[in-house]
Amino acid sequence: MTRIIGIVLIKNEDLHIERVIRNVLNFCDEIIIADHQSEDHSFEIVEALAREFPQISAKRIEHPNESHQAIQHLAGTPTWIFVIDGDEIYDPVGLVAMRKYLLEGRFDKDWNIFCNTLNCVAVDYKKKTAKGYLAPPSRAGARLFNFSIIESWTDCPERVHGGNLIFKPGYGPNLRRNLHQELGWENAYFRCVHVAFVQRSSHKKTGDGKGRLNPGEIEELRKTKNWRHFPGYLKTLIKYWLGLDWKNQKYRRGELVEKDISAFLT
Repeated sequence: MTRIIGIVLIKNEDLHIERVIRNVLNFCDEIIIADHQSEDHSFEIVEALAREFPQISAKRIEHPNESHQAIQHLAGTPTWIFVIDGDEIYDPVGLVAMRKYLLEGRFDKDWNIFCNTLNCVAVDYKKKTAKGYLAPPSRAGARLFNFSIIESWTDCPERVHGGNLIFKPGYGPNLRRNLHQELGWENAYFRCVHVAFVQRSSHKKTGDGKGRLNPGEIEELRKTKNWRHFPGYLKTLIKYWLGLDWKNQKYRRGELVEKDISAFLT
């Protein structure tokens, strides 16, 4: 029987993480939350959710690669892995339809599924609106991975990134389903409000509009923070502070739009 398992990697996400998790509760059969050394209230929040909902498990991890180790044993099983970040708020009503389609087998021949995404620079919860850049042309995330068509996936620096991926015969990485290109934002059932450039943690008092480095990127910087790799380390930081990093280049494409997000806040 097909199962949907969410894997959530977080670090300092306490302003949004409860809404993020609650919105996907009815979509996922199981939710695994890996907290990478948060310094705010993120882990307290997800621990409380784990006590309330038995399908949630939460643990602290020392390295982002532990988030992939938690799911790699599912390769070759009838499992969809749902990759969730602490800054991604999904449409819970749309996910009802998406779950139905997954379990019916509509996407069984697809490897990964890209969702409709609004990469936000501002969110107004009182007015239930958000401003941002839609995918396409902005970047969409590959959020669902069909583990039933792979033999193994090991040695990832963090969940579903890189590593050693081996497909079953007849399948390959090009079997992508670009739902963000098939359906417009208003008609999409698999869509996400991505608060990439909005304050995400009470630990950081103000948002700077530049986004943040993810746990894997932080680990890479830590490894290169020595004299031999210092030029590359410095170059990465300068790009980030000037807003020339890959997130700004890929998430801020196209027209800045404002959308009603009331469906995401039920």
